[in-house]
Amino acid sequence: MKLHVQGRSLIYSRRVRKRTKKWHWKDATEESKTEWNIVTKRYVLADMTVFELSRHFGEAMPGVGSMEDQQEALHEACLKLARLQANLEKAVLDQNTSDATAGDMQRTNKNNFLTAHEKRVLADEHKREQYGFFAVEASGQDVLEKAKELMQALEATAQGEQNKTQPSWSSIVAVPTTPKPTYMSMMNMTEVMPNATHSKNTTAKQRPKPSVEALFAQFDAASQSLHADLGRFETMQSRAITSSLSVVN
Repeated sequence: MKLHVQGRSLIYSRRVRKRTKKWHWKDATEESKTEWNIVTKRYVLADMTVFELSRHFGEAMPGVGSMEDQQEALHEACLKLARLQANLEKAVLDQNTSDATAGDMQRTNKNNFLTAHEKRVLADEHKREQYGFFAVEASGQDVLEKAKELMQALEATAQGEQNKTQPSWSSIVAVPTTPKPTYMSMMNMTEVMPNATHSKNTTAKQRPKPSVEALFAQFDAASQSLHADLGRFETMQSRAITSSLSVVN
Protein backbone atom coordinates (compact mmCIF):
# COMPACT_ATOMS: atom_id res chain seq x y z
CA MET A 1 0.00 0.00 0.00
CA LYS A 2 2.83 2.36 0.85
CA LEU A 3 4.52 1.77 -2.50
CA HIS A 4 1.24 2.32 -4.27
CA VAL A 5 0.75 5.68 -2.55
CA GLN A 6 4.31 6.70 -3.32
CA GLY A 7 3.79 5.78 -6.97
CA ARG A 8 0.63 7.90 -7.17
CA SER A 9 2.46 10.79 -5.51
CA LEU A 10 5.28 10.57 -8.06
CA ILE A 11 2.84 10.59 -10.97
CA TYR A 12 0.98 13.53 -9.43
CA SER A 13 4.18 15.51 -8.93
CA ARG A 14 5.16 14.93 -12.57
CA ARG A 15 1.77 16.15 -13.74
CA VAL A 16 2.09 19.26 -11.58
CA ARG A 17 5.53 20.03 -13.00
CA LYS A 18 4.20 19.55 -16.53
CA ARG A 19 1.28 21.90 -15.93
CA THR A 20 3.53 24.54 -14.30
CA LYS A 21 6.29 24.34 -16.94
CA LYS A 22 7.33 27.83 -17.89
CA TRP A 23 8.48 28.40 -21.44
CA HIS A 24 11.14 31.01 -22.06
CA TRP A 25 13.15 31.13 -25.27
CA LYS A 26 16.25 29.54 -23.78
CA ASP A 27 14.32 26.76 -22.05
CA ALA A 28 12.17 26.08 -25.12
CA THR A 29 15.11 25.83 -27.53
CA GLU A 30 17.04 23.57 -25.15
CA GLU A 31 14.02 21.33 -24.71
CA SER A 32 13.44 21.16 -28.46
CA LYS A 33 17.06 20.20 -29.10
CA THR A 34 16.91 17.56 -26.37
CA GLU A 35 13.74 15.98 -27.75
CA TRP A 36 15.09 15.87 -31.29
CA ASN A 37 18.39 14.45 -30.06
CA ILE A 38 16.60 11.63 -28.23
CA VAL A 39 14.75 10.60 -31.39
CA THR A 40 17.96 10.78 -33.45
CA LYS A 41 19.90 8.62 -31.00
CA ARG A 42 17.14 6.01 -31.10
CA TYR A 43 17.52 5.70 -34.87
CA VAL A 44 21.30 5.64 -34.53
CA LEU A 45 20.89 2.58 -32.32
CA ALA A 46 18.57 1.06 -34.93
CA ASP A 47 21.12 1.74 -37.68
CA MET A 48 23.89 0.10 -35.64
CA THR A 49 21.65 -2.89 -35.03
CA VAL A 50 20.99 -3.21 -38.76
CA PHE A 51 24.75 -3.28 -39.38
CA GLU A 52 25.19 -6.13 -36.90
CA LEU A 53 22.13 -7.88 -38.30
CA SER A 54 23.61 -7.77 -41.79
CA ARG A 55 26.77 -9.46 -40.54
CA HIS A 56 24.83 -12.29 -38.90
CA PHE A 57 22.69 -12.73 -42.01
CA GLY A 58 25.85 -13.05 -44.08
CA GLU A 59 27.17 -15.74 -41.75
CA ALA A 60 23.86 -17.63 -41.99
CA MET A 61 23.81 -17.72 -45.79
CA PRO A 62 23.90 -21.21 -47.36
CA GLY A 63 27.37 -22.56 -48.04
CA VAL A 64 29.18 -19.97 -45.92
CA GLY A 65 29.89 -22.12 -42.87
CA SER A 66 28.94 -25.33 -41.15
CA MET A 67 25.39 -26.12 -40.09
CA GLU A 68 26.28 -25.34 -36.48
CA ASP A 69 27.71 -21.95 -37.49
CA GLN A 70 24.58 -21.15 -39.48
CA GLN A 71 22.33 -22.05 -36.56
CA GLU A 72 24.35 -19.83 -34.23
CA ALA A 73 24.25 -16.97 -36.72
CA LEU A 74 20.48 -17.32 -37.07
CA HIS A 75 20.12 -17.22 -33.30
CA GLU A 76 22.13 -14.00 -33.08
CA ALA A 77 20.21 -12.53 -36.01
CA CYS A 78 16.93 -13.30 -34.25
CA LEU A 79 18.09 -11.35 -31.18
CA LYS A 80 19.21 -8.39 -33.29
CA LEU A 81 15.93 -8.43 -35.20
CA ALA A 82 13.99 -8.17 -31.95
CA ARG A 83 16.23 -5.30 -30.84
CA LEU A 84 15.71 -3.49 -34.14
CA GLN A 85 11.94 -3.71 -33.80
CA ALA A 86 12.13 -2.49 -30.19
CA ASN A 87 14.27 0.52 -31.14
CA LEU A 88 11.89 1.50 -33.93
CA GLU A 89 8.90 1.25 -31.62
CA LYS A 90 10.63 3.38 -28.98
CA ALA A 91 11.59 5.94 -31.61
CA VAL A 92 7.90 6.46 -32.42
CA LEU A 93 7.13 6.93 -28.72
CA ASP A 94 9.99 9.42 -28.41
CA GLN A 95 8.67 11.37 -31.40
CA ASN A 96 5.19 11.43 -29.86
CA THR A 97 6.71 12.98 -26.74
CA SER A 98 8.51 15.55 -28.89
CA ASP A 99 5.23 16.38 -30.67
CA ALA A 100 3.45 16.85 -27.35
CA THR A 101 6.20 19.13 -26.05
CA ALA A 102 6.17 21.20 -29.23
CA GLY A 103 2.40 21.55 -28.98
CA ASP A 104 2.66 22.72 -25.37
CA MET A 105 5.04 25.49 -26.44
CA GLN A 106 2.40 26.87 -28.81
CA ARG A 107 -0.28 27.22 -26.14
CA THR A 108 -1.18 30.61 -24.73
CA ASN A 109 -1.24 30.66 -20.94
CA LYS A 110 0.32 32.44 -17.99
CA ASN A 111 3.35 30.15 -18.00
CA ASN A 112 4.23 30.70 -21.66
CA PHE A 113 6.48 33.73 -22.16
CA LEU A 114 7.39 33.03 -25.77
CA THR A 115 6.73 35.76 -28.31
CA ALA A 116 4.74 35.11 -31.46
CA HIS A 117 7.96 35.17 -33.50
CA GLU A 118 9.66 32.69 -31.18
CA LYS A 119 6.67 30.36 -31.35
CA ARG A 120 6.73 30.49 -35.14
CA VAL A 121 10.46 29.66 -35.23
CA LEU A 122 9.95 26.72 -32.89
CA ALA A 123 6.96 25.48 -34.88
CA ASP A 124 8.89 25.65 -38.17
CA GLU A 125 11.81 23.73 -36.70
CA HIS A 126 9.50 21.07 -35.34
CA LYS A 127 7.87 20.66 -38.75
CA ARG A 128 11.31 19.99 -40.21
CA GLU A 129 11.92 17.46 -37.45
CA GLN A 130 8.66 15.70 -38.28
CA TYR A 131 9.51 15.65 -41.99
CA GLY A 132 12.85 13.99 -41.28
CA PHE A 133 11.25 11.60 -38.81
CA PHE A 134 8.68 10.36 -41.32
CA ALA A 135 11.42 9.67 -43.86
CA VAL A 136 13.73 7.76 -41.55
CA GLU A 137 10.84 5.89 -39.92
CA ALA A 138 9.59 4.72 -43.32
CA SER A 139 13.09 3.47 -44.14
CA GLY A 140 13.30 1.75 -40.78
CA GLN A 141 10.04 -0.08 -41.32
CA ASP A 142 11.19 -1.13 -44.80
CA VAL A 143 14.40 -2.59 -43.36
CA LEU A 144 12.41 -4.40 -40.67
CA GLU A 145 10.09 -5.94 -43.26
CA LYS A 146 12.98 -7.05 -45.49
CA ALA A 147 14.83 -8.46 -42.48
CA LYS A 148 11.84 -10.55 -41.43
CA GLU A 149 11.43 -11.94 -44.95
CA LEU A 150 15.12 -12.84 -45.13
CA MET A 151 15.01 -14.37 -41.67
CA GLN A 152 12.12 -16.65 -42.64
CA ALA A 153 13.89 -17.72 -45.84
CA LEU A 154 17.14 -18.49 -44.02
CA GLU A 155 15.33 -20.50 -41.36
CA ALA A 156 13.49 -22.49 -44.03
CA THR A 157 16.73 -23.14 -45.91
CA ALA A 158 18.53 -24.23 -42.76
CA GLN A 159 15.66 -26.55 -41.86
CA GLY A 160 15.75 -28.07 -45.33
CA GLU A 161 19.49 -28.72 -45.08
CA GLN A 162 18.99 -30.33 -41.70
CA ASN A 163 16.30 -32.63 -43.05
CA LYS A 164 18.66 -33.78 -45.83
CA THR A 165 21.22 -34.99 -43.30
CA GLN A 166 18.66 -37.03 -41.37
CA PRO A 167 17.28 -40.36 -42.67
CA SER A 168 13.72 -40.12 -43.90
CA TRP A 169 10.93 -42.40 -42.70
CA SER A 170 10.60 -43.93 -46.15
CA SER A 171 14.24 -45.06 -46.07
CA ILE A 172 13.64 -46.95 -42.82
CA VAL A 173 10.21 -48.46 -43.48
CA ALA A 174 9.62 -50.58 -46.56
CA VAL A 175 7.48 -48.99 -49.24
CA PRO A 176 4.02 -50.62 -49.31
CA THR A 177 3.10 -52.50 -52.45
CA THR A 178 0.76 -50.72 -54.84
CA PRO A 179 -2.55 -52.55 -55.37
CA LYS A 180 -3.52 -53.49 -58.90
CA PRO A 181 -5.87 -50.98 -60.53
CA THR A 182 -9.53 -51.91 -60.78
CA TYR A 183 -12.11 -50.79 -63.28
CA MET A 184 -13.71 -48.37 -60.79
CA SER A 185 -10.38 -46.85 -59.81
CA MET A 186 -9.58 -46.26 -63.48
CA MET A 187 -12.92 -44.49 -63.90
CA ASN A 188 -12.18 -42.26 -60.92
CA MET A 189 -8.78 -41.35 -62.37
CA THR A 190 -10.37 -40.07 -65.58
CA GLU A 191 -12.49 -37.71 -63.48
CA VAL A 192 -9.56 -36.48 -61.42
CA MET A 193 -7.16 -35.87 -64.31
CA PRO A 194 -8.78 -32.63 -65.65
CA ASN A 195 -8.78 -31.11 -62.16
CA ALA A 196 -5.15 -32.13 -61.62
CA THR A 197 -4.14 -30.54 -64.93
CA HIS A 198 -5.89 -27.31 -63.98
CA SER A 199 -4.13 -27.31 -60.62
CA LYS A 200 -0.72 -27.71 -62.27
CA ASN A 201 -1.42 -24.86 -64.67
CA THR A 202 -2.49 -22.62 -61.79
CA THR A 203 0.66 -23.44 -59.83
CA ALA A 204 2.85 -22.77 -62.84
CA LYS A 205 1.35 -19.31 -63.20
CA GLN A 206 2.14 -18.43 -59.58
CA ARG A 207 5.05 -16.08 -59.06
CA PRO A 208 8.18 -17.94 -57.91
CA LYS A 209 9.54 -17.06 -54.50
CA PRO A 210 12.71 -14.92 -54.52
CA SER A 211 15.95 -16.67 -53.65
CA VAL A 212 17.78 -16.12 -50.39
CA GLU A 213 20.44 -14.17 -52.28
CA ALA A 214 17.78 -11.87 -53.76
CA LEU A 215 16.21 -11.27 -50.35
CA PHE A 216 19.62 -10.45 -48.90
CA ALA A 217 20.20 -7.93 -51.70
CA GLN A 218 16.83 -6.31 -50.95
CA PHE A 219 17.67 -6.12 -47.26
CA ASP A 220 21.06 -4.59 -48.04
CA ALA A 221 19.49 -1.93 -50.29
CA ALA A 222 16.93 -1.05 -47.60
CA SER A 223 19.74 -0.81 -45.04
CA GLN A 224 21.61 1.69 -47.18
CA SER A 225 18.45 3.78 -47.58
CA LEU A 226 18.00 3.86 -43.80
CA HIS A 227 21.60 4.95 -43.30
CA ALA A 228 21.22 7.72 -45.89
CA ASP A 229 17.94 9.01 -44.45
CA LEU A 230 19.44 8.98 -40.95
CA GLY A 231 22.37 11.05 -42.20
CA ARG A 232 19.98 13.64 -43.63
CA PHE A 233 18.00 13.61 -40.38
CA GLU A 234 21.16 14.37 -38.39
CA THR A 235 22.11 17.14 -40.82
CA MET A 236 18.68 18.74 -40.43
CA GLN A 237 19.09 18.57 -36.66
CA SER A 238 22.46 20.34 -36.70
CA ARG A 239 21.10 23.07 -38.98
CA ALA A 240 18.09 23.54 -36.72
CA ILE A 241 20.37 24.11 -33.73
CA THR A 242 22.43 26.66 -35.67
CA SER A 243 19.37 28.57 -36.89
CA SER A 244 17.79 28.67 -33.43
CA LEU A 245 20.89 30.33 -32.02
CA SER A 246 20.68 33.16 -34.57
CA VAL A 247 17.01 34.03 -34.04
CA VAL A 248 16.19 37.71 -33.66
CA ASN A 249 13.54 38.57 -31.06
